[in-house]
Amino acid sequence: MLKHDFASHIQNLKSVTKPASAALGRYLWTCSIDNKDYWLKYHLPETDVQSEQDFIHEQLFYEEITHNKPAWLLPHNLIEIGAIPQLNHSLGRVLVLPNTDLWFGSLSHEADLTDVYHKIWSVLDKLAELYEFGWIHGDIKKEHFRKFEQNPYLIDFEKARLISSSDSRMDATPRYMAPELFRGECKDVQSDLYAFGIVLYEWLTQTRLEAWSYYEWAVLHCQNLTIQLPKQFMIFYPLLSGLLQKKRQNRFSNAAEAINCLKTV
Repeated sequence: MLKHDFASHIQNLKSVTKPASAALGRYLWTCSIDNKDYWLKYHLPETDVQSEQDFIHEQLFYEEITHNKPAWLLPHNLIEIGAIPQLNHSLGRVLVLPNTDLWFGSLSHEADLTDVYHKIWSVLDKLAELYEFGWIHGDIKKEHFRKFEQNPYLIDFEKARLISSSDSRMDATPRYMAPELFRGECKDVQSDLYAFGIVLYEWLTQTRLEAWSYYEWAVLHCQNLTIQLPKQFMIFYPLLSGLLQKKRQNRFSNAAEAINCLKTV
C-alpha cells in the first residue's frame, strides 16, 4: 500500500456503511489498489463521542503495537482522509486494511481433525503473544479473527486495553460476555478466553447461541450454558470446558494453560 499519491491508486470504491453506523459517524468502504482488495475505515469527528474515542484508541493501538512486529497484526496504513478526495471528508484519518476472510468460517462434520486442531492452536498462539505484550483484545468475536495469506490475524482493537487497566466500562458484546462481566467486573485475560470459548463452541457446533435480551444473555452465560459438542469433535471438550467455566477460579487463567490442554488432545 502506498501512502504517497494514495488516491490515484484507488479503484472500485464502494460504501458498505450500515445506516446505524453512519448515524454514529462510522463509515466503511471497500476498494481495490493495484488489483488487491482493501477495507477503509473512518470516523467522522464530532458525531458520537464514544465511537470517535474508540476509533482514535484503535489508531493509537496500531501505532504502539506495530513496533513489536506481532505476527497477528495485518499490514495496514493510516492515511489522512484529505488525501482521498473521493471520500469527501477533510478531517481525521482512514485505517486501511487488506480484505480478508473469516478464520473460523464454515466447518463440515467430515473436517480433518488435524486442520481443526491447527486452526485453534494457531489462534491461541496469537492470543498468547497479545497477552505477553500486556494487552487484552476486549472484544473477542468470530468476525475479529481473519484469514490472510493462509494465516490467522486479529482485527478491531477499539476495545483493546492494557491488562493492568482498571477500566470497568461495560462495552462488551452480550453474546460473548463472560459471567463476571454481567456482574460489573473488569475485563481481563480470562474474559477474553471465555469469549474465545464461545467463538469455538459456535464454530465446532456450527450453531448460534440465541437470546432475545440482555437479561436472557446474562441467564444463559451465568446459569444455563452447557457444552454439547458433535461426537467427532468431543476430543476438544476439555479445552472448551476450561475456557467456558462460569467461575473465574475454575477457568484457564491464561492462553498458555489452554495451549497445554490442547496439546493433550
